[in-house]
Amino acid sequence: MRIEEYEDDIYTCNRTRCGFCRNECPVYQEKGFESYSCRGKMLIARGLLEGVLEPSKELLDCVNLCATCNYCGSRCALRNVEIIEALRADLVEAGFKDQYHERGIEEIKRNGNPYLKPRNERETWTKDIPFSKSADTLLYAGCTYPYIFPNWLRTAAQTLIDIGLKLNCLGNEEYCCGNLMLTTGFLEDFMETGKNNIESFRKAGIKRIVTGCPGCYKIFAEDYPKHFSNFDIEVEHITQLVAKLIDEGKIKPTKPVNSIVTYHDPCHLGRHMRVIEEPRKILCSIPGLELIEMEHNRFDAKCCGAGGGMMAAYPEIAVKIAEKRIKEAEATGAEMLVTICPICEFNFDRAIRYTDSKIKLVDLMELLKKAI
Repeated sequence: MRIEEYEDDIYTCNRTRCGFCRNECPVYQEKGFESYSCRGKMLIARGLLEGVLEPSKELLDCVNLCATCNYCGSRCALRNVEIIEALRADLVEAGFKDQYHERGIEEIKRNGNPYLKPRNERETWTKDIPFSKSADTLLYAGCTYPYIFPNWLRTAAQTLIDIGLKLNCLGNEEYCCGNLMLTTGFLEDFMETGKNNIESFRKAGIKRIVTGCPGCYKIFAEDYPKHFSNFDIEVEHITQLVAKLIDEGKIKPTKPVNSIVTYHDPCHLGRHMRVIEEPRKILCSIPGLELIEMEHNRFDAKCCGAGGGMMAAYPEIAVKIAEKRIKEAEATGAEMLVTICPICEFNFDRAIRYTDSKIKLVDLMELLKKAI
């Protein structure tokens, strides 16, 4: 079992049983049962290690009800999310698979995305954008932006190209990063996808990847080096690059955007990868913009509820979690809720519609475009 690698962490949790992980866990707050908290999942892991529990559909449900937001990790030094992902992998290996995760992954393997869209639509957004096939910097689109938010990609690409950056784009030849596969325990599929990606990057001569999706960013920057010894490509989130370009005076926001905004830290970008100040630096560079922080911000930011396969398998719970975050954003008095994650935006959009919220959801790059 893969959880054997984490035996020390599992028993440390079972001995201390502090419960700090439960205080702000979004799923535990919704469900209210110990088995849905991180501490409860550690008990499940111990039970499987000791043979007291057997893999089952009921255990799969408890383990999969987690957004892998890493809020528990901000309160605890143990490798909580890694253990939960290892638990999922062990259950998948034992034959217990969530039908929605499996369906999404099969669709990714078939058409390169989980949205039931044809592969040849992946590059539709690239029309008339002057990409360079000889450039060694890749703008990695990911699965969600091309099909759900294609205008974001056009904005991001044109913003960078307009200041003289040469960007490559793989178009229809781009593969999914494998985030859904890794986080839901489908490790064989993740390894196959990763190998395909690395080979396509090598053939294209890519030395640097820039992406806007925090999930893709974490996978490439943190997980690929762990799983693939031949992966040596530099990886940047677009906010890191843009913040640096603003510092260098290459991007100059000069047009006022007179509005009050609040910013949502995506879990993969903030808590997981510690990219906290760069998005705020971009916002604060825009004339006329006033940033008001939510009560829970930066490393304490509340999750949108969509990550870790939650939006696919448990959409009703995912949107309830998002509704709480929308209320927190409204409490600031902000006119706009700004973020930089397509999955967060997808789930927030549902929550705003379901609650008839008046707050406007805006992507950070599209807001920046108004100022330059």
